[in-house]
Amino acid sequence: MNKTRNPMGWGYVEDAIDKSTLQPILDVMAPVLGGAPQPARPGPSAADVTLATPAVDPPQALAAFVSTDHDQRLLRAVGRSFRDLATLRAGTPLAAPAAVATPRNPQELEDTLAWASDAGLAAIPFGGGSSVVGGVNPEDMGDWPGAVTIDLQRMNQVFGINERDRVVHAEAGILGPALENALAGTGLAVRHYPQSYFHSTLGGWVATRGAGHFSTLRAKIEDRVQSLSVMLPDGSTSTTRPLPASSIGPDPNRLWAGSEGALGVITDVRLRLVADPAHKLSASIGFRDFETALEATRAIAQAEIWPAQMRVLDPFEHMVSTALAGGAGEGALMILGFEGEYDVSRQRDAAVEIARAHGGTPRTSGDSGAGDWREAFFRQPYLRDALLDHAVIVDTFETAVPWSAVPAFYHSVLEATGEALDEVCGHGGVACRVTHAYTDGVALYFSFYAPGEHDALLTQWHALKAAVSEAVVAGGGTMSHHHAMGRDHKTWARTEIPDAFRSAIRGAKSALDPTGMLNPGLWFAD
Repeated sequence: MNKTRNPMGWGYVEDAIDKSTLQPILDVMAPVLGGAPQPARPGPSAADVTLATPAVDPPQALAAFVSTDHDQRLLRAVGRSFRDLATLRAGTPLAAPAAVATPRNPQELEDTLAWASDAGLAAIPFGGGSSVVGGVNPEDMGDWPGAVTIDLQRMNQVFGINERDRVVHAEAGILGPALENALAGTGLAVRHYPQSYFHSTLGGWVATRGAGHFSTLRAKIEDRVQSLSVMLPDGSTSTTRPLPASSIGPDPNRLWAGSEGALGVITDVRLRLVADPAHKLSASIGFRDFETALEATRAIAQAEIWPAQMRVLDPFEHMVSTALAGGAGEGALMILGFEGEYDVSRQRDAAVEIARAHGGTPRTSGDSGAGDWREAFFRQPYLRDALLDHAVIVDTFETAVPWSAVPAFYHSVLEATGEALDEVCGHGGVACRVTHAYTDGVALYFSFYAPGEHDALLTQWHALKAAVSEAVVAGGGTMSHHHAMGRDHKTWARTEIPDAFRSAIRGAKSALDPTGMLNPGLWFAD
């Protein structure tokens, strides 16, 4: 079944949460929101959203893959953050690309870049459009009068699968499920499952330095890139060599990984694969509080047992996740997942024993909590969209800190976020989960919920975003563990990037993109 991409929300229209599913969740959240939320006010239809008038007339030679159609431009006007979706509902003319290109091959991509350059337009590379940090929005572009958004999803071929090296070579526009499906029968797999898995591309993963569901074992995507190719604004292509490792200067793959399309358009990637796991085991372990669970997480990580997945939900996160799955949960919950080519029961049992020694209580049915979590994981963005109809502000931010900063960092950010929610919205709740653990630190992923006002959502969000970002910076955390920088994080990201390196980025930008046409306004201009 072909599904319809939702121009006004997350994912696919057919997968939206219905009213019967939403009401029990609203009932559970009512105390957090200070009572029932505002009556539903559905957002406008796609046709009712006003876009800036296209200022361009693409040449007929590009008509097969360049469009100024309203619906095509709207679909790529924003990412899918809370800010983006609230902006779609704001009723003001929406900043949108002047045109959308959907090239099918490198030649059409080159032709698109040449036309954009000749027309004096910026160019914004675009994967699945699931950015939650303003990474694809045509905003803050300085003197550029408009932009062409280049959607790469039609560049989705798999060039080859090297089973001996365990590497797949594919074009950047391939979506996660299609890439995984292409490996069927080889005994190999990608096993990279971000929350945006169904709506994100290989190139997008690399351009944002993303992380997935099983990244505690397999690390972030940049560690799995063997080589890549990028096209520069002049149409030239730069390709790194496919090597297992090298010490020849700074790694060129790392220059483009995380560049968010501002230093070149990633066209294809050679990605390291894993064996399709023959053995999978999971465990769910309850804890009386998050702090105790964090200590168990540290002990497991520093024992280097490396579960493929190690998620830890604080009590509020546990309650929300189980409510979305139709259940009820109390206390903190650790979810462990182990997988591999060989029996992983010893690793699972060792991790469970460490957790037990730190006060954890294994559940009788080890997979029950993991099953609830998997169900909730991919449904949470749809829940956010449904709550937005009731003016409920739902957003997330993720960070990483050394173990020595935990749990003080958790409490300071929790407190600052709670105070901001009270000040801006009158009520609210904050949840947190561990998404990835390392021997030296941990990634914490916060969610907050608050009663908003239909006509003030953007003002309220900006105030909350500033408060939580200041708290993260003050506590010494990174502004993003895996969502990238985008436009939303740029102000605070300066604190963790040394001045000298910012100068180096500007130098690279000048060399690779002399006119600054690629995703302007994203990286540091000063």
